Amino acid sequence: MSQGLRSVSPTILLRISDGTFHMHRSFNDFNQAVFSAEAYAGAGFSVSMISATGRFLMGFDSRGERVAV
Repeated sequence: MSQGLRSVSPTILLRISDGTFHMHRSFNDFNQAVFSAEAYAGAGFSVSMISATGRFLMGFDSRGERVAV
């Protein structure tokens, strides 16, 4: 069996929503994911940060405040 290169799986998923439509962005770097989530929240979107396994990590509201569970 050969040892080929493996693709890198995203570790963080952002679910970005305006209330009627949502989209996803994926990141391998946690700090970049947080920076992007804060930027989307600052623009008025609701953002959920989710691990690659589907576990909710953190939420960001449109005021840019972090909400963790």
